Amino acid sequence: MRLNICLTMGLLRDEWSKEAGMGASDDGMAVAGVAGTADAGAIAPAAASIPEQLDRFFEELRRIDVAFADYGRRLGLSDSVMCVLDYLNDHDGASQKAICEYTMLPRQTVNNVVSSFVEQGYVRLGEAGAGGAGDRRVKAVWLTEAGRRYCNGIIAPERAVEYRAMSELDPSARDALVRGMEIFGEAFRRQLREVRV
Repeated sequence: MRLNICLTMGLLRDEWSKEAGMGASDDGMAVAGVAGTADAGAIAPAAASIPEQLDRFFEELRRIDVAFADYGRRLGLSDSVMCVLDYLNDHDGASQKAICEYTMLPRQTVNNVVSSFVEQGYVRLGEAGAGGAGDRRVKAVWLTEAGRRYCNGIIAPERAVEYRAMSELDPSARDALVRGMEIFGEAFRRQLREVRV
């Protein structure tokens, strides 16, 4: 989930930067990317330009993605399995279509993950209810008791890390972070819809 969203935004940012000629600052000087220029744990000084701020923003999202993927790999799980588990943790009973739409994983990938979970006894397939709109082919993916324990054992520690990381910010910084992301996200989505393709 988080992995796909951040990587997709990063790819879009790279394409947008190339097409919009954003590889240079306002004065024509090349803008250096953040990657590899600073200590991995260091917080960079305030950026002087929007392209530099965008680089810092997307680089930090990428670092979060890498940490999430690394956590999954340490557990012996692929990114796609992690994304499906993360989604099912909050959306037990979702259809495979809903999982695909949210995680942006291909239908076949989600089907493979779900089939594997069925074989392991972690999920069962059932009626999709309202989300299936009467289509018997649409099946809901329900965690079994064993699946809930498995999911909690993987997702709960990651969520606890999110909580602890967020708690390191004072309340005003948390509010500014979330509100800034909401404003940026709304503007990004609106402006991307207006791009002629």
